[in-house]
Amino acid sequence: YFPGFVGEEMWNPNTNISEDCLYLNIWVPQRLRIRHHGDKPPQERPKVPVLVWIYGGGYMSGTSTLEIYDADIIAATSDVIVASMQYRVGSFGFLYLSKYFPRGSEEAPGNMGLWDQALAIRWLKENAVAFGGDPDLITLFGESAGGGSVSIHLLSPVTKGLARRGILQSGTMNAPWSYMSGERAQQIGRVLVEDCGCNVSLLETRPHQVMDCMRAVDAKTISLQQWNSYSGILGFPSTPTVDGIFLPKHPMDMLAEGDYEDMEILLGSNRDEGTYFLLYDFIDFFEKDGPS
Repeated sequence: YFPGFVGEEMWNPNTNISEDCLYLNIWVPQRLRIRHHGDKPPQERPKVPVLVWIYGGGYMSGTSTLEIYDADIIAATSDVIVASMQYRVGSFGFLYLSKYFPRGSEEAPGNMGLWDQALAIRWLKENAVAFGGDPDLITLFGESAGGGSVSIHLLSPVTKGLARRGILQSGTMNAPWSYMSGERAQQIGRVLVEDCGCNVSLLETRPHQVMDCMRAVDAKTISLQQWNSYSGILGFPSTPTVDGIFLPKHPMDMLAEGDYEDMEILLGSNRDEGTYFLLYDFIDFFEKDGPS
């Protein structure tokens, strides 16, 4: 929309876009490097807190490789380990068509992006000692969709106990854009199937054939067609879904029931931050090249 504007271009991918995207980044302070403590058993080596960053992007886009997410200075000056992970976004991470498959099927179960995050968090906890981290001092932090993801991990039975501290920046799981019902997600999934040229009517009788068709669709085509279900400002078509597993119930019901352990939470937002989206959702009302 705004070529040359650093406020927009700072979010553009700085690496090749690929479906091969599940990578983990870890920044470790110099003093914790294994070469300084190789003669000590792991339990006797120094341990520091681990901060795990989850990027935002409305669950539709994003990458942990952006320059603003480079955590080398934080790790070096704050004596902490910082980690960040990639996770699948958009339809690749949240396509939900589970009603057409047996329970437990891996075909479009929804919330794949959350499972990616959970796998990374669990791996970090299990291996923290190996690189000088304290597995009992893991803090999840994220912005926008990342903040929503953090709050989900602190409440979900899938990730229960992996972390007890969270920093939620400009996003929580009870924001209306941060989740959707299974029914709504399946409606969006059907639209995507049809827009990608696959026979949506076969979902009832031959769902595996439909998924074979979707796998044959070019990834770029899916990336473009998924936006056909965008419903206006912050109406993202791919979000965490109440699937009965990762999100067993409506997020507000989960909060109200209080079935979670004691945890420490830090919340943050910026004044008027929502106006950022006006530039995109009301672009037709502005003249970019006209008199100002």
